[in-house]
Amino acid sequence: MTRPRGATDEQIAAMLRDGATHKEIKTTLRVGGSSITRARTTQQIPYVPRTGDDLRAHLTRRYPQAIEMLRAGATRQSITAATRISAGTLTRIRKALDLPVPQRPRPSSTIPQVLARHLQPYGDGHARWTGPHTGTKPELNAGGRRYNARRQSFAAHHGRTPEGRVTTTCTEPRCIAGAHLADDIVRTEQQAEQQLDATFTAIFGPDAP
Repeated sequence: MTRPRGATDEQIAAMLRDGATHKEIKTTLRVGGSSITRARTTQQIPYVPRTGDDLRAHLTRRYPQAIEMLRAGATRQSITAATRISAGTLTRIRKALDLPVPQRPRPSSTIPQVLARHLQPYGDGHARWTGPHTGTKPELNAGGRRYNARRQSFAAHHGRTPEGRVTTTCTEPRCIAGAHLADDIVRTEQQAEQQLDATFTAIFGPDAP
């Protein structure tokens, strides 16, 4: 891999002194291993010990201010501002010195966001579920909880929680479009409408307006 313009031995050496790994340097500066070795040699940068007491001793000598701030409970942002040490280096220091590494909370998607992501419309108003399944049941994961995606699609369309079993009313057996789903209440209403239509036809005939 050729070195891009501007990736000098001094730049490579600066990342080495900051504790960056060869992989991080290659990715950031787009240089090869031979360039890193040459910069380490010309700049007289020793290899950092990898494990054990030697590593802890090296880090203590190299980053005394950062370690003191870490032990005092300072945030990563404040340490970086004061020492210009990268977040990756701070994580390596924490691990080597058995200091707790804060876990970043993963953003939690809402039910509407997951529905928008995995409801794929097709055909005549149908929709298929592109998210995970438990067996044949479409599964919706949001806010750290699991839901029946068909019931959530019904609720989003009808504006209420379904009563009883949710079934598909169209010819597509796996359709999950809210408008094509029915619960006990919708089925009762549909049956009532069908009975009313049948009564009307019996009285006035099939050709009545």
